[in-house]
Amino acid sequence: MSRFDEPHDETTETATAQVLDVLILRGVGDLTSIRAAEEIVAPAFAGDPETAVVVDLSTVTYLSMEAVVPFVTLALRCAAQGTPLRVMASERAWRKLTSLGLHDMLPLEPSPADC
Repeated sequence: MSRFDEPHDETTETATAQVLDVLILRGVGDLTSIRAAEEIVAPAFAGDPETAVVVDLSTVTYLSMEAVVPFVTLALRCAAQGTPLRVMASERAWRKLTSLGLHDMLPLEPSPADC
């Protein structure tokens, strides 16, 4: 802090923040088929690889083995292209994905409702 009679320093610091575009993909209820999961992830495959992807499975009540496949494919694509990926999962979806050993491939986070 400077006093009124002290010389004022004219230098200023500027901070820059990187702004990322984010694509949020939401699954709801029972995901029982590969087709339903493909419809959820389709916008990510059509989008810009620079756009971060958040898969919100926080309201998924059932996740079949077949429905997991498109999410794994998405994770592989994101890893290959350097696209940031986060997956928020309900307790049931979390259990399915971790029981399949996918917790290392899919960056899982608990849904806010489960915290």
